[in-house]
Amino acid sequence: MMFLTVVFITGLGGIASADDCEIVHDSTSNTEKLESTEDDIEYFILIDKERECGTIRLSNTGDELGIVLASVFVDDEDILNTSPELEPGEKWSTTWDFSQKYDVTNDTHSVRVSTTGPDLEAAIEKDFDLADPDIPAQRITDVDLDEGTNEDGERIAEAIVTFEDPSPHGHGGEVFVHTEETHGSGELALVPMSEQTATSKIELDDDPDGTIEGEIRYSAEGVNQDEGVRDQVWFRGEVGGDVTVQRQEFEPAEYPGEDDAYRYDSDGSVLEYIPPSEHLLVGVVLSGVLPIAVMRRYWN
Repeated sequence: MMFLTVVFITGLGGIASADDCEIVHDSTSNTEKLESTEDDIEYFILIDKERECGTIRLSNTGDELGIVLASVFVDDEDILNTSPELEPGEKWSTTWDFSQKYDVTNDTHSVRVSTTGPDLEAAIEKDFDLADPDIPAQRITDVDLDEGTNEDGERIAEAIVTFEDPSPHGHGGEVFVHTEETHGSGELALVPMSEQTATSKIELDDDPDGTIEGEIRYSAEGVNQDEGVRDQVWFRGEVGGDVTVQRQEFEPAEYPGEDDAYRYDSDGSVLEYIPPSEHLLVGVVLSGVLPIAVMRRYWN
């Protein structure tokens, strides 16, 4: 049986940059703004909730060196720390973007600017689909197949899974691999809060000299739960060679040892391998939207 799936990639029209926050808007309905003078330092602080960016501008109106400490926090995690030193008459400014810095598990978010002078805070209502691969949270971004050795010194295949997380909020969880020969092998999956990428290495039961095909699930709540930050991909490739990866809709999988433990080799809707040349059948840019027709074949 053959299905035609059309995927729409939006947002090609451009995303506002932090520099847009240099613009002072007449309407304040979507902004929080503060202007004040303390200890001969003039402060202008703006948080733009629509463009998801902010600005700090300082001016030293005094006769002595002025030092200002400033920090920006999004959902209680700092995304900016700076300490400009201003000579008399000197001006200084900075902008930042917080669109990728939310804690996606919250529906109400806070953006707070703290300085040695005034502080400013804004509340933003925004909820996220935690299964959406485009939200700022931990996601699978690459899969490689490598060769390793087990405790007995025997050659084995290993899946090297790369994760990225642009936010400063940790979304640690677990990653499980199911293939035609590996019926559930898992490891911890965590991008440290001080970094944006990390890898997990998962041992496989597949022949390291053969073609390996299967699914990889990541979840912060457990791969048998359809909730929380989660992601899933299908892959096919060879150790040391090219690996084809396609993102899938997340489907919970019961753990090995359970009565209804999931097995990839018995799943009736397993995605058959499609050579890269067959992935994109149609691609047309129209009004900032790119429709891509992807042909998928399923077999029983």
